[in-house]
Amino acid sequence: MAAATVHRVTAASLTALLLVCEYQGIAVRWDHLPGDMWGVYSHRDRTITLRAGMSQGQEVAALLHEMEHARRGDDGHQPRAVERRIDETVSHQLITAEEYARAEAVTGARDSGAIAAEMGLPRWVVSAYRRTLRRAR
Repeated sequence: MAAATVHRVTAASLTALLLVCEYQGIAVRWDHLPGDMWGVYSHRDRTITLRAGMSQGQEVAALLHEMEHARRGDDGHQPRAVERRIDETVSHQLITAEEYARAEAVTGARDSGAIAAEMGLPRWVVSAYRRTLRRAR
């Protein structure tokens, strides 16, 4: 059972993703993580650890990111290119072209931060989505 596109980050989104993890035999827990880490996946333990105290949008994005590491069989932090590709994959699970266009129109912004705030998503998700748009041109 793969994680489908998640439109509108809600408590139900997080609950649905936690059920997918449970189905896949992946434990999810919250704890204090070092530095600016939002999450980490241990392949050996089949466990995703998320930073305690994040917003719902941050939790969903971080969980999807770590679920992609689990799907790939990664263990620990990967090279920058891999992390960026995973961020881009996550961005397309959280953002549709229509939702992005609406947020851009509402904010009048070309800035990832304003669009992210409008969408209730972390800035890195919108930045990753925008990278894929630039490559598609």
